[in-house]
Amino acid sequence: MSKKDVSQSKFLSLVLRHQPETIGISLDPNGWADVEELLEAMARHGRRMSREDLECLVRESDKQRFALSEDGKRIRANQGHSVEVDLALAPQPPPEILCHGTVDRFLDSILATGLRKGDRHHVHLSADVETAQKVGQRRGKPVILEVLSGDMHRNGHSFFLSDNGVWLVDHVPTQFIVNKETTTVQRPSGQQGLTTLFRPTGLNELKLIHESGMKAWPSRLPEQPIFYPVMNREYAQQIARDWNARSEPNQIGFVLRFDVETAYMAKFPVQKVGGKQHLELWVPAEELEEFNRHIVGQLTIVDVYRGPECTVDLGDNLQIPKSWLV
Repeated sequence: MSKKDVSQSKFLSLVLRHQPETIGISLDPNGWADVEELLEAMARHGRRMSREDLECLVRESDKQRFALSEDGKRIRANQGHSVEVDLALAPQPPPEILCHGTVDRFLDSILATGLRKGDRHHVHLSADVETAQKVGQRRGKPVILEVLSGDMHRNGHSFFLSDNGVWLVDHVPTQFIVNKETTTVQRPSGQQGLTTLFRPTGLNELKLIHESGMKAWPSRLPEQPIFYPVMNREYAQQIARDWNARSEPNQIGFVLRFDVETAYMAKFPVQKVGGKQHLELWVPAEELEEFNRHIVGQLTIVDVYRGPECTVDLGDNLQIPKSWLV
């Protein structure tokens, strides 16, 4: 957009999200303003804009901040309001992982109290890293936080999806925030001392994990002398995608996330087995039962990869069906 368009877009955000009284208009309960009244009020305040220019701005806005009603007579901001409006959005199940872009100077506050909506109606989350990076870049070098939105939803948190694809939630508690820079789940005060690990697995092993209440890894087979959890999600994703989803009989691979007491985990040196992200622990099979006793919380599915001939249907939100559909 041109500098003029950017200026007009910022002014519309001010009026349609925060201060409609600035130009003497009002929003209806759902955040809509009459287009003709808006344009006339803008002209009175030195912000002249034609209807064609307004429609072009709405259409070409890179973040689709605004929406026109079907008849073109009303306009509203898609999200980000500080004034009281009801966007009439229905709750929706979110993806397993969402992202939030911020900068380093806000991290201490976020990790202490979680992501809070402040003056807005909701916390804003992105479905992809690229969008989150753009959001963070507005204030400096971006820091990308992952939000365990699937876990949140299963714990009763409601999510909404705006018309321009922004995920909205009232608050993100710290236990559902992962610093993507470290892949370590940030815990509230008093729950530190945990390290987040990941592991790829297939359907048969997942059944055994499910039998444990999603709290323990099953014993190794005689030909499996070592249990290999990995230190970052990307490495686990690579194995689940390129091995489990192609070589397993069911052609499906999973990535599980779990937390282990850091003090106990320190007895296993981190092993680098390839590139810089190929980091794993080598836990002897005879010590796996003890390892399981130091897992805190449940093992959680965070990624699923299906091969071309996979017929497994996991249902909504990765809930495992009773039949397992083998």
